[in-house]
Amino acid sequence: MRAFLLLVAIQTLSAQIEPVVSKRNLTDQVQVVRVAPRFATAIRVPEPVSSMVIGDPERFLAEHSEKEPTLVLVKPVTEQPGESNLLVVTTSGRQLSFLLRMDPTGPKRVDFVLVYKPAGSFLVGEAFPTSSEVARTDVLRPVSGLATPKAVDAEKALDPLQEILNQQKLAPLPTLYGGKPPTVSGEGDRVRAGVSEVVDQGRTVMVLFSAVNPQPNAIEIMPPQVQLAGKTRKGAVIRKDRWTTSEQLPVQDFRLSRRRLGPGERVDGVVVFSRPGFKQSHESLFLQVAESGAVDRPALAPIGFGVSATREEASHGQ
Repeated sequence: MRAFLLLVAIQTLSAQIEPVVSKRNLTDQVQVVRVAPRFATAIRVPEPVSSMVIGDPERFLAEHSEKEPTLVLVKPVTEQPGESNLLVVTTSGRQLSFLLRMDPTGPKRVDFVLVYKPAGSFLVGEAFPTSSEVARTDVLRPVSGLATPKAVDAEKALDPLQEILNQQKLAPLPTLYGGKPPTVSGEGDRVRAGVSEVVDQGRTVMVLFSAVNPQPNAIEIMPPQVQLAGKTRKGAVIRKDRWTTSEQLPVQDFRLSRRRLGPGERVDGVVVFSRPGFKQSHESLFLQVAESGAVDRPALAPIGFGVSATREEASHGQ
């Protein structure tokens, strides 16, 4: 009887569903996606997708095919209501955050197709190019082809982070750490990371780091993150250190020498983040590096406070 009533309720809700096809400007805010059982939602993003992670894979499914590099398909895999986040990382390193929401109560609108455009662009601006635009591109192609190497070299020369990254590639491998709590033991780690240098630039902090793939198979490195975490001693009789707080700090910019690592291969990186205005005495900063197949098991490398701005002063001296 309960199964019959549930089936009737589901059929009733299906009849009340209103499909929605919309275009939106993509911002840094979390984008809400309304989904429903037995319906798939197509999300079109402005850049090719590199990897994606869903918070609750037991409730929702996310799919992506290399044949459609800018398309992500999501749908619920259960009839139970709920929410989950979806993180999509593009090939340029941009992180897009979505909130998948399934609410079975009452009449509802379900997103069937969502087309996202870069913020500030016209929603109808990316139509097929006109013939005049194609002709202009064809005429300039030989000239731009000759100037492209110089333009690329000039762009790299104006990128200070790229220059610092090149120096980090030549640096010796720092002490590597694994999961939480940080440990030098590499047993069971999906990726291992370590900090070579920390440069305090006042309100911002720059971290030079390296990571290694300890697995026997290739992995893809996610964009680096910075975590402010704290632990306290708890227990009436036997007191042990336990992690009690964890906060992600905003990352302003980063560079990675590569994203895909073979077994035993190394990646070097630079990350710039906003320094917290204050912290508690039991809190510490950690560099968080994860691989796309296990974002819940990142490597956490300690970042020291009170570092000097030697590199910044040297760059001003030049």
